[in-house]
Amino acid sequence: MRTYFIYFFLLLANVAFAQSPTHKARMSAQYTKVMNRETFIALSAKYKGENGFEPASGLVIQVYKKMPDDSLFYLGAATMNPEGKTKFVLNDSSLTKTTEAAVFTYVVKIENQPTYEDSEVEIKVSDANLSAAVEAVDSINQIRATLTDGLGQPLAKQSLKVQLQRMYAPLPIGEESYETDENGSIIVPIDAPMPGINSELTFEVVLNESETYGTVKALVTAPIGTPIVDQSTFDERTLWSPPSKAPYYLLIFPNLIILGVWVPILLLIINLFRISKAKINL
Repeated sequence: MRTYFIYFFLLLANVAFAQSPTHKARMSAQYTKVMNRETFIALSAKYKGENGFEPASGLVIQVYKKMPDDSLFYLGAATMNPEGKTKFVLNDSSLTKTTEAAVFTYVVKIENQPTYEDSEVEIKVSDANLSAAVEAVDSINQIRATLTDGLGQPLAKQSLKVQLQRMYAPLPIGEESYETDENGSIIVPIDAPMPGINSELTFEVVLNESETYGTVKALVTAPIGTPIVDQSTFDERTLWSPPSKAPYYLLIFPNLIILGVWVPILLLIINLFRISKAKINL
C-alpha cells in the first residue's frame, strides 16, 4: 500500500513538472489603410521572460470583427514571426460599412494557446480617405492632399506628414507635419530637386497613428525627379569586377612572373637530365 502512495505522488510530480508555465503576452495592434492598395492590422506581442521582455514568436492570434449587435464575426488567424510581429490583411467583406459613420471595431484574441494566457485587444477606428496629387503651379511642383471621413466630409486640424520613398527609410519633405485646413487639405511645395529612377519619385502622405482613424496613407508617383545617371562599373574591367572582367594587367603581369619562375626551373631540369644521360654513355 505504501508503495502505491509513492507511485501516486511521483505521477503527480511528473504531471506538474511536464506542464509548461504560461506567459502573459502584451499585444499591440495598429490599423493601417493604404489607399487603393490594402488595409491591414499590424500586430506585435511580447512577454516577460527570464531575460526581460522577449518577442512572442510563433504565437497564434485570432482576429474578429464586432458586429452592431455586439456579436463577433471570425475573420481569421495569424502567426507571429521570430520578432513577435505579424500583419493581418483585412479583406473587402471585413471592411463593409455597417453604420453611417463607418466605424469598424476589431477584436484580437489570444485563446487556447498552451504557453500563453488568454487575452484580447480591441481596435475601434473610423473610416477615413486620403487623396494626394502632384501638380505644378508657376513652374513649382507641389503636393496637394485632402483628408475626408467615411461620408466624404473634410477632416480639419489633422496632422499629415509628407515623405519620399527611399530604399532604407522614407525621406521627410518640408516640415515635420502639416495641419489640414477647413477643407481637409494641405499644400506642400517641393523645392529641392531629388534624383529618381527614370525621373520618377513616389511620395507618401501619411496620417500617422491617429486615435480615431488609425494610420491612413496615400501614395503618388510623378516624373519630376532628376534622372539618375548609371555610374556602375560592373561591366568594366576593374578590381571589384567579376573574374571574367579582371583588368588586363592583372592577367598579363602575374602570368609573366609565373613564366619567369618556371622557365628557368624547366631549363635546369632538362640540363640535369642531359648531364645524367651523358655520364651514362661514358
